[in-house]
Amino acid sequence: MSPEEIQQIFFVECEESLAAAEAGLAACREGTQDSDTVNGVFRAVHSIKGGAGAFGYGALQAYTHTFETLLSDVREGLVAIEPELIDLLLRALDTLADHVEAAREGGDAPDDAALIAEMEAAMAANLAAPASPSPVAEIPSDDPPQSSEAASEDPDFGLDLDALLDDLTADFAPPPAGEGATDPLDMAASQGTGTWPVHVRPKAGAMRNGSEPLLMLRDLAELGGRCVHCDVSQVPQLDGFDVAQGYLGWTFAMPGEVTEDSVREIFDFIGDDCAVALGADAQIPEVELASPAPQPSGQAANGQGADDRGAALEAGPSRTEAREPDEAGTAAPSPGGNDGAATRGPVAAAPAAAPPAAPVAGQSIRIDLHKLDRLIDLVGELVIAQAMLVQRLEGAGVNATEELSLLESLTRDIQESAMSIRAQPIASVFSRVPRILRDLASSTGKHVRLEVHGETTELDKTVIERLGEPLTHLIRNAVDHGIEKAEDRIAAGKSPEGTLTLSAEHRSGRIVISIADDGAGINREVVLAKAIEKGIVNPEAQLSAEEIDNLIFAPGFSTAKQISNISGRGVGMDVVRQNVKELGGRITIESTPGKGTAFILTMPLTLAISDGMIVNVGDQTMVVPLAHVVESLRPGEGDVKGLGSNRRMLNVRGQFIPVITLGEELSTACNATTPEEGVLIVVDTESAGQAALLVDDIHDQRQFVIKSLATNFRPVEGVAGATILGDGRVALIVDVDGLVACALPAHERQAA
Repeated sequence: MSPEEIQQIFFVECEESLAAAEAGLAACREGTQDSDTVNGVFRAVHSIKGGAGAFGYGALQAYTHTFETLLSDVREGLVAIEPELIDLLLRALDTLADHVEAAREGGDAPDDAALIAEMEAAMAANLAAPASPSPVAEIPSDDPPQSSEAASEDPDFGLDLDALLDDLTADFAPPPAGEGATDPLDMAASQGTGTWPVHVRPKAGAMRNGSEPLLMLRDLAELGGRCVHCDVSQVPQLDGFDVAQGYLGWTFAMPGEVTEDSVREIFDFIGDDCAVALGADAQIPEVELASPAPQPSGQAANGQGADDRGAALEAGPSRTEAREPDEAGTAAPSPGGNDGAATRGPVAAAPAAAPPAAPVAGQSIRIDLHKLDRLIDLVGELVIAQAMLVQRLEGAGVNATEELSLLESLTRDIQESAMSIRAQPIASVFSRVPRILRDLASSTGKHVRLEVHGETTELDKTVIERLGEPLTHLIRNAVDHGIEKAEDRIAAGKSPEGTLTLSAEHRSGRIVISIADDGAGINREVVLAKAIEKGIVNPEAQLSAEEIDNLIFAPGFSTAKQISNISGRGVGMDVVRQNVKELGGRITIESTPGKGTAFILTMPLTLAISDGMIVNVGDQTMVVPLAHVVESLRPGEGDVKGLGSNRRMLNVRGQFIPVITLGEELSTACNATTPEEGVLIVVDTESAGQAALLVDDIHDQRQFVIKSLATNFRPVEGVAGATILGDGRVALIVDVDGLVACALPAHERQAA
C-alpha cells in the first residue's frame, strides 16, 4: 500500500472520529455526561492527534493537543461539564474539522489562536478555583488518571515515582511474587508447554510522533498473550526523567496457536520506534536512551508526555500510524521459523493449560468506490442478459422453467447483495446538521433545537452523497426564513428556541425525507406579491395554496428583504428541486401559517436496479415501477363513472379514484379508448394519492436496469428514465408521481 493510500485511510478515519466526537458532545448537551461518553470524545480526538503526528501535520497536531488536554481535565473532573464548556468544545470540534479539511486539501490551517486561548483559559480556571467533581469523576473507571498540561507544571507533580510506574504498568503487570520464576525467559516458559515469549521495548522518543506502544501491548493481550515481566531497570532518577522517552520493557507469553506473523503484523506500523524480539532464544532488547527532542510548537514537553501516556492506556487498539517495519528492530526468528505453532518447539515443560484464544472481532475491508460502481454495472448487465435469455428461450419454445427460475433467483440474490454493499445509513448526512445550526446561530442569533428520527434508514451511497447540498440549503432556508426570532416566537406563545425536525423512512419502496420547522409557515400573500412583482405569474392568475407554495422554486425568486451570506439572491431553491429531480425524486411542501413548514423529499432507494411492470401502450412498451403499483384490474360494468365533461372515476371498493390514460399523457396512441377495453393499474403517489393508469395490457413483471434519460438525451416530463428490454428494445420508465401531478388539476390533487 502506497503512502498516499495510507494517508487517505487516515482522513477517512478522521471523518469517523469527528462524527463520533460530534455524537458524544451532542449526548453531553442532552444531559448524558457519563464517563463512557466523555471518554469516547477523548479517544476520537486523540486518534486524530496520533495520525497527525505520524503524517507530519504539525498545526493539526498542536491544536489537537490543546483540545485533548482540555478533555483530559474534563475526564478527571478538574473542569466541570457546564453548558458554556460544551459550547466551547463544540466550537473546538468545528475548528478541528476545518484543520482536518485543510490538511486533506493542502490549504492553510484555520486561525485557531483565539479558540486555543479560550481552551487554555478553561483549563487555567480550575487551578485558581478547582471545579466541583463532575459526574465523570464520580464514576469508577479502569483507566489510570490523566494529568493536564497545567498540572504537569506543578512543582509537586510526579514526586511519587512508584505511583507513576504503577500507572504505566497497570494493564501489563507480571504475576505477583511467588507465583513463578523471576527470570523473564523462565517466567514465559512457566506459562505452559504451548507458549512462546515475545519481548518488547519502545525506543527513545517512541511516543513523540503519535505512536502509542501500549496500544501494541493491548493487541498482544487480545491475541491471548499474558505479560509475565515488566523491566524497569532503565527508569532513571526523578531529576533525569523524560516522559517522552521509553524506559520500560515487557515480556509476553504467547499461546502456541498464535503465529509469529500475526505478532509481527502488530508492530508493522511502529517501525524502528520499538524493538521486538520473538522466540525462546531471543534476548530482551536494550535500547540507548537519547536526549529529549524539542516538542512541536505550542506544546509543553511534560504535558505532551503525560497526555500520551494516559491516552495510550485509554485508547483502543485501532491506530493510524503507518511506517515500513525495520527488520533489525523486529528481531530474531524462533527455532521453529515462521511455520506457526505446529513447528515451533515448546518453551518449557511445565504442564499448564494455554490461555484461551481471544475472540475474533468483526472484520471489514475498504473498497475503492470505482470498483464497487463497476460491480453494480456488471450486475445490471447480468439482469439484462438474464431477461434476454428468458425471452429467447420462451420464443424458441424451450421448456426450461425450473432452470430459468433458479437463474432468476440467483440473479436477484446477487443484485440485492451488491446493492446492500452500497447502502449506507442516512445518519452520515444528518450528522452534518448540528454544525450547520451552530454556524447559523452565530450569524442569525436564532437558536434551534434539532430532532432526528430514522437516522438508521439506509439508501444508496450515490443518493446520500448527492443529498448533502440540497439538504444543507433547505436547512439554511428553514432557519433564515421559517423560524422566527426569539422575541417574535415569545409574542406568538412559542418557545424562544425553534425546533427543526429531520426524519427519514422507507415507504413503498422509496425513501421519504422530511425537513420540518415550527416557524411561521409560508406567508402566501408575500410570496404571491413578490412573484407578480418579478413577472413570474400573471396578476390575474388564480392560484391554489399549493401552487403559491411552489413559487419559491422559481429561478431568481426570494422574499428576503436584504441580501446576506445565507440568502437573498434567489439562487438555491430552484437548484434544490433540480438536484432532487436528477436523482429521480420529487420535493413537495406542506405549510401551515403560524405553525411551520415541511419540505418532503421522496427519493429512490437506488439509482441502478428496480422492479417494474412491463406494459403495452399502443406500439410502445413502458415500465411502471412496482413500488407505486397497488393492484391491477379489468373494470366491470358500472365500475367507471363520469365526472364533469372529461374526467372518469374508478370505483375501487367504494373509493373513487381518477382514471388517467397513459398514452394521452405521454403523447402516444393507445389502442384501448375506454377503461373496459384495457387494463387499469392502480398506483399510489405522494402528492395526489391514488390514481388508475389505463394501458392496453400487462406484458410481464421483472427487474429492470435504470438508465438516465437526462444524461443520454434530455429530461422528459412524466418519464423517470429508460431501460433495455430482453429483446434489446428501449422502454421508457414512467415517473408515476410526476405524470399524475401533471394530469390532475391542483384542486383534485388537494382533494386526494
